[in-house]
Amino acid sequence: FELAARQSNRESQQAGEVEIRDRVIDNLKMALLERDGDLAFFEKHVQEVEDQVEELCRVRRREDVNLDYLKSVVVQYLSLPSGSSERARLLPVLATLLQFNKQDYKTIEDGASKMSWWGSVTPTFIAAPDQGAPAGMAPAAPSSAEVSVQNGGGNGDSNGAARTSLQF
Repeated sequence: FELAARQSNRESQQAGEVEIRDRVIDNLKMALLERDGDLAFFEKHVQEVEDQVEELCRVRRREDVNLDYLKSVVVQYLSLPSGSSERARLLPVLATLLQFNKQDYKTIEDGASKMSWWGSVTPTFIAAPDQGAPAGMAPAAPSSAEVSVQNGGGNGDSNGAARTSLQF
């Protein structure tokens, strides 16, 4: 019986050690999952901070722009006919001066896709920023802007000049 008692004692000791190891492994798995969550959170935070730094650098570079030069480029850009190669060459200059980001380029490309085959631009409505109405007052009616650009062809103009109208 002594041999059986030793064997039983050894088996219970081994079962206890296995149980302890399983608990340690489970605790380590939980700690690893927590660390993975923390790592993902901090990676996201680092990306947000890097984006903020990039935006601040872009703003800083914008502040260094000579406004007279910027005005000159904008006036040149607006004075040229839509779709001209000279106007297309000025767009990268404006993008550099104003430090366009990827969203700005996307907005410009979306606007260019609104150009119709006939040379007119579809109206774009711009809502006024919500300035917060004083208490007890209804918010003001939203303001909008409509821009339309038409080339002279096909609209009855005999002189063929481009027409631009702005409505606010």
